[in-house]
Amino acid sequence: MATIRKLPSGKWNVQVRSKGKLYASKTFVHRRRAEKWAKEKDAELGVGHLLFIDAGHKYCIEVLDGKPSQLLAANRVDRISRYPAMDKPMDKITLQDINAYKKYRLAEVSKATCRDELLMIRRVYRWYIREHHAETGKLLSNPSEYLTVPPPGKARERVISRRELHLLLGAMSPQMAKIVEFAFETAMRRSEILKFTPNDVFLDDRFLRVIEGKEGSRDVPLTKRAVELLEGVAHAEGQDLPVFNAAPYSVTQALRRARIKAGLGEDVKFHQLRHSRITEVARMGLNQAQIMVVSGHRDIRSVQRYTHLNVRDVVGLIDQRSER
Repeated sequence: MATIRKLPSGKWNVQVRSKGKLYASKTFVHRRRAEKWAKEKDAELGVGHLLFIDAGHKYCIEVLDGKPSQLLAANRVDRISRYPAMDKPMDKITLQDINAYKKYRLAEVSKATCRDELLMIRRVYRWYIREHHAETGKLLSNPSEYLTVPPPGKARERVISRRELHLLLGAMSPQMAKIVEFAFETAMRRSEILKFTPNDVFLDDRFLRVIEGKEGSRDVPLTKRAVELLEGVAHAEGQDLPVFNAAPYSVTQALRRARIKAGLGEDVKFHQLRHSRITEVARMGLNQAQIMVVSGHRDIRSVQRYTHLNVRDVVGLIDQRSER
């Protein structure tokens, strides 16, 4: 089925996919002509209901275009579609098919991974049903709604201490150590750190602008140490190139090797740097609104999952307030 998207140039690109593969592609100046050509190609294919793989790719292009999760979602769609019972048109997949896929995956992967894939199926179905209903007036049933998905895993509560951070930094190359320490100082996600450019840095005002991150665009406050780590960035050459030139996988592997070398546990992961910094900020006594400026969350429940405070932390804050 055809997918129409607007290009940065202002033109309209049409991609027609069949069975997960590109069947035809063409770019037009006017959307009207793009839509006409798309309908002609759909007619050639005799398009009824899309295969799950085609619906999934269309969802990724139209809903997730430009978002960090687009590639991950597309890979999940491909993986799901390789299972024979899911390699069918959207109206032919049954609850039993999805349940069979669930059992198959639970025998191979963790409950958390299986849950993510089942929720991907549900999101694709919900989107496709809305789109199909808008175009035809016919309402398709959603077999994924009746499936019980595995419960979410227990939230990670590991907080990396300053001492452990120094052990990690000492076991890494200077470049990777700079990325890891910057992650701790800013509570930024790995994808955000590896994406921002010198144009996004405002050292005089001590903040950094994240463009189209997981929670949308936001401004990140920079600590004095974070500013030191970014020295020279504001006037560096290649203002449109990422400040930290590293691949996501390389950063993760560097931290894993440093964790092993420093003798730290398997629960020390890159994303725990974010948890740890947000928890450290919460221990300072900042209110929820102030913590959300640091974390970038828009939902207070998300902040609560990231702030791992204990009784001793709260008692200390109570004493500080009582002494005023």
